Amino acid sequence: MYVARRNAADATRLFAGLPTRTYLWGSDLTMAFWKSLLAAKNEPEPVIAFGRYSDAYKSQDRFSAFDTSLKQYEEGRFADSVRSFAEYLRNRAGDNTQVREQDGVFYLDFYQGSKQVQCLLNDRVFRAEAKIAHCKTLNVGFLRKAIEYNYQLNYSRFALDPDNNLCMLFDSLLSECSPHKLYFGLKELSLQSDKEDDLLLSEFDQLQILHNQHIKHPDRVIAQTKIRFVRNKLNEIEAPEVLGTLNPRRFQGALTYVYLAALYSIDYLVKPEGVVMDIIGRVHQRYFGVAPDNIDEKIAVLRDALKELAAVEDSQLDRELYEVISTFGVTSSVSQDVIAQFIDAEMQSLKWYAENGHDRVCQAICNYVAAYSLYNFALPGPDHDLMHLYFEVVENKYFRELGYKVEYMSRDGHSVDLGRVNQRIAEILRVHRTEHPGLPVNPRLAQVELPAFSQELLLFIRNLQLST
Repeated sequence: MYVARRNAADATRLFAGLPTRTYLWGSDLTMAFWKSLLAAKNEPEPVIAFGRYSDAYKSQDRFSAFDTSLKQYEEGRFADSVRSFAEYLRNRAGDNTQVREQDGVFYLDFYQGSKQVQCLLNDRVFRAEAKIAHCKTLNVGFLRKAIEYNYQLNYSRFALDPDNNLCMLFDSLLSECSPHKLYFGLKELSLQSDKEDDLLLSEFDQLQILHNQHIKHPDRVIAQTKIRFVRNKLNEIEAPEVLGTLNPRRFQGALTYVYLAALYSIDYLVKPEGVVMDIIGRVHQRYFGVAPDNIDEKIAVLRDALKELAAVEDSQLDRELYEVISTFGVTSSVSQDVIAQFIDAEMQSLKWYAENGHDRVCQAICNYVAAYSLYNFALPGPDHDLMHLYFEVVENKYFRELGYKVEYMSRDGHSVDLGRVNQRIAEILRVHRTEHPGLPVNPRLAQVELPAFSQELLLFIRNLQLST
């Protein structure tokens, strides 16, 4: 099984690479497609975000702002450098940052998930603070955890403010605020504070939520649909016929695909925050930390995580289904060659199952390829949107329950409507052809049965010619 590990520590060691290409991300393109398709019918469209935010692909003006910041820092114009860096942090929608100046002090506020990070710059220092929670009473449990976390952090630290608010801080002398240090320092503070607030609040009753008024909770129907999807996924993988006619005890390698596909699919399609997101992140690290030939331990790791997920009550899961605005992402950009190598490796694993007619395992492997790619990589624009389309087809029932109107599958759930799928692929490629002129003009996928279609679409993605 192909491995390309994702974790925040590795991500912060590798700067975003500052690619110069501009991409439309799946949520933007998907919404535009539904709007054009459904406008004539005057149908309402759902506005739902899928997958985690990535800052790997920014617009060219943002990269120019970073270059400007770097130049200003090298010239000794430190305050101007920070101002330009603040412009670099703006996301595509421009709704994640706010700046102002007052009495000679520059203020920068930005959102990272459920947290708001407040920064100030004066003539001596740069300081950033994210309030995690208010301590109704001081408890040795969470205070000890905070101190232990400090030993794991490179740039930031946990602290208590005068009002007994548990905070994360990052500060630096102005003369030492290079754009790279700002990026890594603010990224560490942002990702850790966004993660730890949910985890600490779920564990300690003495803590109270702070500064999360900006988060948006979904419609009740959407929330219930997502919870039902999670429960169905967890139930499906426990079914005796999960591998078809194969014995799960003998074909444990096939079972790992089923388990991992379910975990990564939940992360992308449901996008839970807090405890559930942490469970998926921890099992990802633990699974790929086990030696490849130790399949028994790998299975044990996955089963433990699935039991932990199943134990999360619906009320807890419901609290973790909220929409957020983000500034930093975890995943790093990858080239088309990396995607091609990953798909090739997994298609080799699929070959024996396909030749012997084990469609359920083939489908699980394909689901794993798509879900893992969306979890572990900041995919190029065309790859991302086609992988999203993969799930719109494979999980068409779920998308329709969420409120999307286009049917990609037959009523029995086995045959693909190729006319609609090929139309959608053509639309995705048309939008991205400006940046990638080598994309095909008139794609025609031909496989109607779902397992064969899934393989064909993944191989189609694998063979895309993207500009570098």
